[in-house]
Amino acid sequence: MIIINRLSCQLGIAKSSASSDNHLSVDFQIPILSRTEQVRRAILHQILSGKLRPGERLLEGKLSKELGVSQATVNAALLDLHNQGLVTKLLNRSTNVSRYTLADIEKLFAVRVLLEPAAVAALSAAWSREAEECLGEQVNQLRRAARTRDLSRWGIADYTFHQEIYRLCGNPYLAQASQAIAAAPFAYILCDHLDALPTDYVSMAEDHQDVIAAMADSPEAAARVTRQHIEEWLNHSRRALQEVEAKTNPPDLVETTRTL
Repeated sequence: MIIINRLSCQLGIAKSSASSDNHLSVDFQIPILSRTEQVRRAILHQILSGKLRPGERLLEGKLSKELGVSQATVNAALLDLHNQGLVTKLLNRSTNVSRYTLADIEKLFAVRVLLEPAAVAALSAAWSREAEECLGEQVNQLRRAARTRDLSRWGIADYTFHQEIYRLCGNPYLAQASQAIAAAPFAYILCDHLDALPTDYVSMAEDHQDVIAAMADSPEAAARVTRQHIEEWLNHSRRALQEVEAKTNPPDLVETTRTL
């Protein structure tokens, strides 16, 4: 059975200003997701939930049977995920879930800090009710995931929030470039750390609301606030990975090894 996550704004569903979480209004026709997109999201969900771990080999035949689709569809979905850095697909060889290091995350965020401020500034210059409602829905998803400590749900909402910024910014070149850094919201998980970051997820959800407020203010404010939060988000992963490294290789053990 294909896992389809409810990503309201991508499906064209927007909340009315007076509606509650359980009452949605449809403002325009809901597009049907392609089989490839459904499979891509199903694999992404399995990565975020820990069913597929970094470095694990992905067998197209097995995924095809599990998801009830053709191997060609699975191959197309894996190619999309490869382009986003979530899996590593080697021509005529194997496909594996990507495994990141701290050095990889540093390089990923070095590009992100260039692209994302430009995207939020462009979106701010053409700010609309659609953008506010679409991104606001993902912030609500982040808040709910933070309260329940649902890391998989958090990752999907975080990923969707940032991808929607690029989609809505009106610059197709930025949107295309964003695919190369799509893994940024959950790069920590791809370092083979399924446990949550040792940080306040509720506060991080509000960081995203800050970005929305800044976009509603001005392009300059949007770019400034986004750069600030990107650096903060990088520091969360940086500190966590350094702590894991310190626990794995304590200084006294390293010194003993050197003397041997």
